[in-house]
Amino acid sequence: MNIIILSAIWAFASYFIGTISIGDLISKLKNVDIRSVGTGNPGASNIYAEVGPIYGIAVFFIDIAKGLIITLPVILLGYPTWIATIGIIFFLIGHMIIRPWGKPGGIGMATTMGAGIVLLPVGALIAVLPSFLILIITRRPAYTGVFAFVSTIIAGWLIHLDLIATTTVIILAGAVLVKFQFQYRELDPHQ
Repeated sequence: MNIIILSAIWAFASYFIGTISIGDLISKLKNVDIRSVGTGNPGASNIYAEVGPIYGIAVFFIDIAKGLIITLPVILLGYPTWIATIGIIFFLIGHMIIRPWGKPGGIGMATTMGAGIVLLPVGALIAVLPSFLILIITRRPAYTGVFAFVSTIIAGWLIHLDLIATTTVIILAGAVLVKFQFQYRELDPHQ
């Protein structure tokens, strides 16, 4: 199949997957309007706090799996990394910005972590234990996510030396940071 056609199909499929908000679906099943409680974010942290720990953890791992689904088949089938990059960027467009059936999803941290695991696997593996310790110490998923991205990027670049994969993870981390700042700018910091 022509690589341009394959890339276009993958971009469309990734966008469609990005429009599915697992947090919204789970909170609706539990009769909670997640967008009107807590931070208003349908991501794992707010689901954890407002719906329950089991549901928050489930959203976190399902969202990581979405990032894996977008990138892993491309890499395993031996296609160029830039196709995985296109897929995850179109996923984020569907998730963060343009959703044909509802409000945009959360900040995309767990999904981009899933993509980072595929694109820089050893870097991501190195980041797991220190990131977990930061989560235990600070109890702040945002701090943990920032640390996980930074350490994955640095370790991943030093080990993999893959400019496209490293740049992609930098773009993903930047998109998450921008979405975080945009989404939470009006919240009271003392909540």
